[in-house]
Amino acid sequence: MKTYLKILLIASCAVLATGAASAKTLRFAEAQEISSMDPHAARDDFTLSLLSNVYEGLVRWNKDLKLEPALAESWEAVSDTEWRFHLRKGVKFHNGDPFTADDVIFSFERAGAPGSPFAGLLEPIAKITKVDDHTVTVTLKRKYALLLNDFAGWYILDKKFQESVGATKPIDLSSNTGGAMTTQGIGTGPFKLASRQPDIRTVLVKNEDWWDKPQHNLDEIVYTPITNAATRVAALLSGEVDFIRNAPPQDVDRIASTPGMKIMRAPHLRSIFFGMDQQSKTLPGSGVEGNPLADVRVRKAIYQAIDIEGIKRSIMRGNSRPTAVPLAPELPFYDASLDVRFPYDVAAAKALLAEAGYAKGFTLPMDCPAGSFINDERICQATVGMLAKIGIKVQLTMHTPVQTDTELPAGKYSFYMLGWAGLPSIDAYNIMSATIHTPTGDLGTWNPKGYSNPKVDKLIEQIGTEYDPAKRQAMISEVVKIHRDEVGKIMLHQQFLTWGMSDKVNAVVPADEYTRFWYYTMN
Repeated sequence: MKTYLKILLIASCAVLATGAASAKTLRFAEAQEISSMDPHAARDDFTLSLLSNVYEGLVRWNKDLKLEPALAESWEAVSDTEWRFHLRKGVKFHNGDPFTADDVIFSFERAGAPGSPFAGLLEPIAKITKVDDHTVTVTLKRKYALLLNDFAGWYILDKKFQESVGATKPIDLSSNTGGAMTTQGIGTGPFKLASRQPDIRTVLVKNEDWWDKPQHNLDEIVYTPITNAATRVAALLSGEVDFIRNAPPQDVDRIASTPGMKIMRAPHLRSIFFGMDQQSKTLPGSGVEGNPLADVRVRKAIYQAIDIEGIKRSIMRGNSRPTAVPLAPELPFYDASLDVRFPYDVAAAKALLAEAGYAKGFTLPMDCPAGSFINDERICQATVGMLAKIGIKVQLTMHTPVQTDTELPAGKYSFYMLGWAGLPSIDAYNIMSATIHTPTGDLGTWNPKGYSNPKVDKLIEQIGTEYDPAKRQAMISEVVKIHRDEVGKIMLHQQFLTWGMSDKVNAVVPADEYTRFWYYTMN
């Protein structure tokens, strides 16, 4: 009898081991933590990337960055200012609640409320009305060319669930008051939230009842934020995690040459730049009268003092593309003829400062994120030394990504690093309306006290309403040229995607950097 029980126990353990081995768990690490489980709380691309596996919009970008139906199975334009969307039937939220038109209207009102980070994205929409449980009408304030593009980045929530947990408004991340959606979230996506410990671990599991046909074979995704780059790489090489995004450039070759590891590369839509306060009459802490940053000669001097090729060579290890414009070559309407930088020239930069009346320089407060972009901290530190050569003393302050995402649009920084990829719209209008337009209402949200030109503002607004590609191209190129010549931003580079992973992981690396895990498989 004892022998029989022993054999039975061994057989049972073998069955359990076989089941465990067949389960596919993807262990994922990144430098930053997601801001919350609230998809309407921040326009943080990393957070939205991870949450795109939990929540869905009416439309979505596929792995080839082509728009396709999601929670809306079809749509048509009734007129220039009215669209009809036919919602997918039979879709359930992760808690079993049915998806209906009421959830669409609730999510629009929640995400588009004044003060919401998504108010600008949804600004062209006057209202969404219910036709029946699976049909809605979207009425626009004016003719608008990018409605579908924008809808790909606006996620739908369960009205009933949100009301039950008292989360009818987005979390205010600036107050750090928390909220139910810090650790809770119900969507319709291919994965559902199993558990979340902020700053420690977020676990997603396969949604067995997803309306779409999965192309993945993952049962579980375990996300762990690992702030330190060296520790993150060590976790990958030791097998503690299977996948990291944005491998540090200095470690790319080491990862690629390690048995069982690989690097996947792709161009990125994101442009990295320095933005600045050009509207205030004074620059606090500068030690000089007035605001030097309001003078185009000073902005150009800063531009020409930055050795962008040195940054590419020494900091990015070749994994960047210096740029003069805010549009990456992979974006529609990119104009290569305008992508010509002012040369790196310390002597010319000094002469420009002297001409502007700042021969002795001034003190410049600089605020940079630590962990939002590839080697952002090192680039900012290098810039401190470069500007010192022309007499500008930089006072550098580093911030967490969440702090930057709340304080920067609030206008708390005078000179700052930012990156923009045109997401979720994947269009020039998104970049221009958010980071170039004069701060006005919901436009220019990420250009606080920044660059302002009435002609450019008018062109940007026209770009948003123009359907004709040739006319859009002409206006976009004009905005890019004016902004470049007036040094509206100190453009740096487009960063490359260098994702490190186990060779057991079969991933998709799109130019928008989103981790669409429903396309991933593991051997």
